Amino acid sequence: MKHNIFSSKWLRSRIGSDNTQKSEQIMGYFLGPCLVYMVYTGIAGTYLTQFYTDVLGLAGGFLTMMPLVSKLISGLASIAIGRMIDRTRTSQGKARPWILASGILLAVCGVLLYAVPKASYAIQIAWIVISYNLFFSLAFSVYSLSHSLMVPLSTRNTKQRDSLAMLTSTGTAMIPGMLATIVMPLLVKQIGVGTDAQGSWLTIMGILSIIAIPATLIEYYFTLERVTAEADEPDVQTETVSFRKQIAACFRDRYWVMITIFTMILHLCNNLSTNSMLYYCNWVLGDSIESGATKQILVNMIGQAPMGIGIIILWPLVRKFGKRRVTIAGFTIAAIGSLVALLSPSNLVVVLAGLFVKSTGALPTYAMASLLAEALDHIEWKNGFRADGFSVSVNSITQTIVMGLSQTLLLAGINTLGYIAPEATTQIISQPPQVQSFFIWCFAGMPMLGYIICAIIMAFYKLESEMGQIAQDLANKKA
Repeated sequence: MKHNIFSSKWLRSRIGSDNTQKSEQIMGYFLGPCLVYMVYTGIAGTYLTQFYTDVLGLAGGFLTMMPLVSKLISGLASIAIGRMIDRTRTSQGKARPWILASGILLAVCGVLLYAVPKASYAIQIAWIVISYNLFFSLAFSVYSLSHSLMVPLSTRNTKQRDSLAMLTSTGTAMIPGMLATIVMPLLVKQIGVGTDAQGSWLTIMGILSIIAIPATLIEYYFTLERVTAEADEPDVQTETVSFRKQIAACFRDRYWVMITIFTMILHLCNNLSTNSMLYYCNWVLGDSIESGATKQILVNMIGQAPMGIGIIILWPLVRKFGKRRVTIAGFTIAAIGSLVALLSPSNLVVVLAGLFVKSTGALPTYAMASLLAEALDHIEWKNGFRADGFSVSVNSITQTIVMGLSQTLLLAGINTLGYIAPEATTQIISQPPQVQSFFIWCFAGMPMLGYIICAIIMAFYKLESEMGQIAQDLANKKA
């Protein structure tokens, strides 16, 4: 990345104020990330797994382990990408240029995921391995790492940062999830399953993948790295702290370790629940893909309804009681809601009621993006340098590995417990009891355990009360 390219007026940020603006909040931290994660939620995860099992009809131990092995590769790639971002010096910051570059990568690699040739099993597996790693290890890692730095690098104002964290969490979690799980079931119902439907899947997923290009452009133009630009001459090369120093500083910081474990557990349980929802709706609440599509829409429209107004409710609560107390109380409520669904998993009314309670309690997840920013400020306060590169690498590694682990666990259950793959969307199938129990625990049981563990972790998180003094000390050092 040569910084003279980004000195062009065509590549300058449309934000220039010292404080965050409405256009920055809405476009850069809500709309842009929302569109990117809508693409990601649609083409990766749940529907990619269904494409492999119900369209291509693939199975076997290799396909089961492939997501986890690929995520380990993604983890190694994340270290290199994080270091690359850390070494980037441009007039537009160090993370934003890579957001710009990630758009075309996401679009191209997203298409390759579904362009699996109709050939032998070996050729199909080879194509899947290559395209899967190109998408997750390269394209999405570049976007994920650079995007995850935007809140920490946006401002040192903790109130403004909390607001941006809630907006970007709303944009990347609730809305893409609802769109993908309401619109996509209807599309799947129309385009069908089986090998004859592969061309339709490629067309739909290809169109969806291309949306990543305008989405990343929006996020690039309507964000600003104020923390990166604190130096008098932002284009001048400054000393980059070695990864060895960053690693030592991070693992000596108890808050950084707590947030890393917290993130890992939350992502693992939520990914397992999200990836299994399609199968749960089809084969526990329903008995075919056609009937499951209707159940899936209801699960998301009613069960996720509290998330729609969450940011309006959450912001006053966080300001009054703090993220720690709100998270402990909320996650306790979320665990109770998951338990309700777990106790009566085939009763749609009870499940929807439990999910409504769960979603209400899960609202504090919108504020979680600011926790990493606080941990990075704490590291800088203690050590005199930031650990952005290593931290986002670990954050990305955590997310990618638990994502692969969740897919591997789901595929392992499907392949070993006797899952019956449908040949048509209208085919009525009674899945074996052990398969249904597996889907139930993936969908409701694991989130319940995750919320309990994360609430316990937050009980020991005391950094929020120290942030006022830390921010003042950092400001004094800068002056």
